[in-house]
Amino acid sequence: MAVGVYVSDLFEGGIGDKELFVRWGILDHLVPGDLVLADRPDRGFTVKEILMGKQVDLNIPPFLMGREKLTPQELLTRNIAKARIHVDRYNEGIKRFRLIANTIPLSIAPVANQAVLVACFMVNFRDELVK
Repeated sequence: MAVGVYVSDLFEGGIGDKELFVRWGILDHLVPGDLVLADRPDRGFTVKEILMGKQVDLNIPPFLMGREKLTPQELLTRNIAKARIHVDRYNEGIKRFRLIANTIPLSIAPVANQAVLVACFMVNFRDELVK
């Protein structure tokens, strides 16, 4: 069974990867040997240096980009990244809550963090998260 185990407070949309990682608080929970999965090679995921300092690995799935096949190391990376489907399903489950699916109205700003937290808890109880 897959569940969400960490939900951060909300951040504004213009925050960058590095600042998000620092302000998010997840770094306090990572230990040497942990693995962080990311899927944004096109924008250059910029936290590699931060993670290396904590001896945490970063896995970004490879893309062929015109090549015919992946290297053996890239195949291993791709196999690890397949677990990301569970994260995608979890995120889709959260987005089903119309109140928090898009831009959150200012009228609920005082309770926005709690609304997202409740949505995440409810997604954890869905049967179809892992098939």
